[in-house]
Amino acid sequence: MKELAVGIQRVIQEEGRFSYWVKNKKITCFYGRAILEDGKELDTRHCTLTGAVIKEGQSVEKGSSAKEQILEVNFQSEDGLRFTEKICLDEGGGMKVQCILAGVNDDEVRVKTMMPLITEAPDKDSPDFLKSLWTKMLLVPYDNTMWVRYETVPLRPGRTSYDVTAVFQEDSREGLVIGALDHNLWKNGIICSGSDARVLIASSGVADLGTHDFLAHGIVRGKEAASSRFVFLYGADYRDLLEQYGDYIGKERDILSWKEGVPFGWNSWSGLAFRLNERNYREAGRFLREELMFLGYQNEQVTYVNLDAGWNAIPEEKLISLVEELHSHGQKAGIYAAPFAWFGQEEEEEIPGAKGHSYREILLKNTKGNLLPRVDGAIPMDVTNPLWKQYIAWQAEQFLRWGFDYVKLDFLSHGAMEGVHYDKAVMTGRQAITEGYAYLTEHFSEEKAGRPFFISLSIAPLFPCGYGHARRFSCDAFGLAEDTEYVLNALTYAWWQSGRLYMYNDPDHISLYQSFCGDRSSLAGEARARYTAAVISGTVMMISDDYGMGAEDKEEASPVTDAEVITREAAITKAKIRARELCSYPEINSIAAAGKSFRPVEASGTTACSFFTLNLKGKHYAALFHWQKEKESILFDFKRAGLPLESRIRELWTGKEGRVTGGKLTWEFDGCDGVLLEITGEE
Repeated sequence: MKELAVGIQRVIQEEGRFSYWVKNKKITCFYGRAILEDGKELDTRHCTLTGAVIKEGQSVEKGSSAKEQILEVNFQSEDGLRFTEKICLDEGGGMKVQCILAGVNDDEVRVKTMMPLITEAPDKDSPDFLKSLWTKMLLVPYDNTMWVRYETVPLRPGRTSYDVTAVFQEDSREGLVIGALDHNLWKNGIICSGSDARVLIASSGVADLGTHDFLAHGIVRGKEAASSRFVFLYGADYRDLLEQYGDYIGKERDILSWKEGVPFGWNSWSGLAFRLNERNYREAGRFLREELMFLGYQNEQVTYVNLDAGWNAIPEEKLISLVEELHSHGQKAGIYAAPFAWFGQEEEEEIPGAKGHSYREILLKNTKGNLLPRVDGAIPMDVTNPLWKQYIAWQAEQFLRWGFDYVKLDFLSHGAMEGVHYDKAVMTGRQAITEGYAYLTEHFSEEKAGRPFFISLSIAPLFPCGYGHARRFSCDAFGLAEDTEYVLNALTYAWWQSGRLYMYNDPDHISLYQSFCGDRSSLAGEARARYTAAVISGTVMMISDDYGMGAEDKEEASPVTDAEVITREAAITKAKIRARELCSYPEINSIAAAGKSFRPVEASGTTACSFFTLNLKGKHYAALFHWQKEKESILFDFKRAGLPLESRIRELWTGKEGRVTGGKLTWEFDGCDGVLLEITGEE
């Protein structure tokens, strides 16, 4: 038996099983397992123990060091394979676990799945929340496409959370977090066992419909194969644990820093989609600088005017002149690309920037040489192919030469799909996307551009992180009540990612009047709720409506009927009025410009929390939401939120003032709406 101890934590190893203790309370028992390519399983409980050693170490964390201890327990299988369970305790309060497999006489091992941490079913000594039937598990989606959402649900066999999960009791908030620390080789998941849903399996080697894979996870091979490291955190509040997990990630890899502040501006997609042209793009820029910026919609006197999909209908010379025009007025310009996904139909079409070569050469294929199926309408490209790199270098050079300052990169999940890669040293989809991301960030770097250049990840896996300044935490969200609820669902469970995994969470384009795909316009309360949700997300502020075209451009526009002109001009007028109304609150915009994500008060199952808080520069703020159509009075518990029980409040949209007594606030909503409160404690 070996015992490892750091601070209030202990790990005891006995007979291939490990027990984890915090403050002399047993939190869980666990063991490790690996599955080879041929299906053979190795299990620490059934292998022969050959030795165990404890090592003292120092974990260097951005200029400081913390004490840690490492326990390495070595096992051997019947045929001589060496299996090591490596456990680290640190002063930060976390246990890190990894398993390592090595062949006989340095022969190559070929591994399908590695599970360094498989918990055992709770027993009488386990914390009560692990034994309760009311315990919930957070399901974190692999990425943000297809309108996937976060969920907290009861434990059930087969449930999978990608890369990280929290298991907790909603009323007490007591819980644990298990999360992968490495994301450059394996796709990871935390899975409820099929034999007992209370058994959690931290697994490296997950590839399924949730990761959009049609092939099994790539085989990891070498003289030695190591799983991802997983951190196990236990505490009184799962929200603190998720933030702590994000801090652990930050110790492993710096976020891609951005010194120019939260981007404010306009994006073309919601308002225009494929109706985008040089005339309505120019007018959006003019409307921003001549009207909204003077009303307070800006950050450091800068706004971005961003093209989305459909920009390629604008000729190159027009793009260059439009960007020059924006720059002459102190504005910046953004553009759009989907560098890992091919939406074309003619496989033999020549690759731009790679003369004499066709797209088929760089499309990802299966083991039989056939193209992978389309996902979201696109076939994944092989990001390890030199021709792909040649194509991306050409595209990046174009964007930088045209003068753009911002790129929105979409459909990035395609780069991580399992397939047969050109580079045979690349064994897995996650290894491939890490290489692809590194190539993109190099070619869109400030050094390459000669100016600050913002990289926004749109549809993208949560991990690996550190390759974009912002990541959209939901799929497309427009301007109705359901869109605001969807954005807030992401914020309820992803608030902790802002400032830890990425500089900013991106709450998607903010449709204040009517999106291109909407069958009606937003009500005033819906628009206010949508804007408020963006402000508190931590954040990227991109409004997106159709603001028409300038008078000098109208004569060039395609002829339309008088009725169409009247209808569209009326909608444009209303969209501009709505933008002037909601974008003109400098105090609210300054909260957005702080780039801080509000924290949810509650988990909310498969929907969203309606109560979020932030302490900013010594002031308390709270955001309240309602997305139902009916009038309703909602009671908000300030004690539960950690806010002053006796306080004065000021609503920032309306200026309405009031008092909170006894920690209870009742707010009456007339349909969908958003409320933003400044809270001052009673003296």
